[in-house]
Order: sequence, then C-alpha cells, then structure tokens
Amino acid sequence: MRLSSIQRLLPGVFCVSLAGASALAGQQAAMENPYTSVEDIAAGEKTFRSYCTVCHGRTGQGDKGPDLTLGAFRNATSDAAMFTVIRYGIPGTDMPRHYMADAGIWQVAAYVRTLSAGGSTAEVAGDPAAGARIFHEQENCSQCHAVDGQGERRAPDLTDVGWRRAPDYLRASLVDPNAEVPPRWWSLRLVDGDGTTVTGWRLNEDTYSVRLLDANDNLRAFEKRDLRELERIETSPMMSYEDMLSEQELDDLVAYLYSLRSNRR
Repeated sequence: MRLSSIQRLLPGVFCVSLAGASALAGQQAAMENPYTSVEDIAAGEKTFRSYCTVCHGRTGQGDKGPDLTLGAFRNATSDAAMFTVIRYGIPGTDMPRHYMADAGIWQVAAYVRTLSAGGSTAEVAGDPAAGARIFHEQENCSQCHAVDGQGERRAPDLTDVGWRRAPDYLRASLVDPNAEVPPRWWSLRLVDGDGTTVTGWRLNEDTYSVRLLDANDNLRAFEKRDLRELERIETSPMMSYEDMLSEQELDDLVAYLYSLRSNRR
C-alpha cells in the first residue's frame, strides 16, 4: 500500500514538534519569572488552592505531596525549574503535568516561593536513630520495603520518601495503611482453570488478561477467559501499627522515614 503525502510527513512533523517542545522547555529554564507582582502572587494562590491542595495541603505544608513551606525543593531550585516541574510533572511520582496557561504556572511558582520559611526540614518529635532500629530490626520493614537498594520491593521504595511525603502523611500511613492505596500496589487473587488459587502483586490488567508477581517472585500471566475467579484486592497488605507501637515509637519511626532524603534522581 502506498503512503499518502500526509502519512509520509507525519514522522517529520512529530519530530519537529518534539524538538520545539524541548526548545521551549530550554528557553523557559533560562528565564526569570515574569509574573511576580502582588497581583500575580494572589492569582497564583487562587490557582494553587484549585489544583494543588489535594496533595500539598491548603497551606502548602504537605500531605500526600511534599511540604512546600520549607524552602527546600529537590526538583525546583529556581522558578524556571519549578515551571518545568508544574508543566511536565515528575515521572515516577504522583506529581502530574498541568495544562494551564504559562502565566498561570509562573504565578503558582511565585506564590509557592512566598510559602518558604527558609528551613530545610520540618520539625518532628521522634528520634531518627531509634526509628531506624524499629524499621530495620524490630519490625523488619525491609522484608517489603527497600531503602538505598537494601530490602525487598513488594511495597513502595522508601529511599527518598522524606522528600515526597510530609510527616503527618507518614504517620497516617502507619496507623491507617488502607486510607489510600494507589492502583499500582493493588493485589489479585484468582483461581485458574485447574482450580489452583494464585495470589500476588497486580502488575498489569486489561480487558482480556492479567499479570501478577506471586509470593515466590514469579511473573505469572493469565487470560481472563480461562479463569474461574478473579478478585482485585484494593487494600494494603501492611498492618496498622496504631496498636502495635507506642506513641513514642511511632514518632521515632516517622522521624526516621522523614530523614530518608536520597539525592539520587
């Protein structure tokens, strides 16, 4: 079949578009924020409250997302870098890309800068060293979580969780792990055509098939039409530590988790 002129042009157009997007990002990375007036900051606050509070909290002090009041931004050392983060998101994190107008993004960046208190970390009540002992020895959390490449990966990697989560969110996750379980950490229980029950971490699922990692770290794939049963488990396999640890132990464990701030990207 002969390609039409338009079809032959599409790859080139696509490449040009990518090049243009990269060039635009580069230009913006070199720019100073042109929207820093009192009016711009007020507009940025309004946009922030509409789009950002669900993760960063109404005052920017963090929740599911990092605390923005500390003056320490791992991925945004300038307003231009913050523009890029807001526009394109951060791959592998909960930070999505945003499609608002450029002026709106600059205004949000200007507003976020006003939240900074100049510190580098939030105040936490616990002792990180004691928390490390609880994590690695007392509760053996590394049987599911990895830190700096050590441990298993049956649950989120915690190497830089201190950058990504606020202390209050970390504590809430320990006492109520089922409050929010992202789909990527759901599990599956299924019964195959032979009547064998298989459970494991849900890797992929579409209309016709599922893939999971079973308890022995074996990758298993199944066609849905061949299954007798299929149950999606949307709760966390982690137990609640509310009644297992004392208040001081919880404080110490939160302090340790919040101290995990790898500089690797």
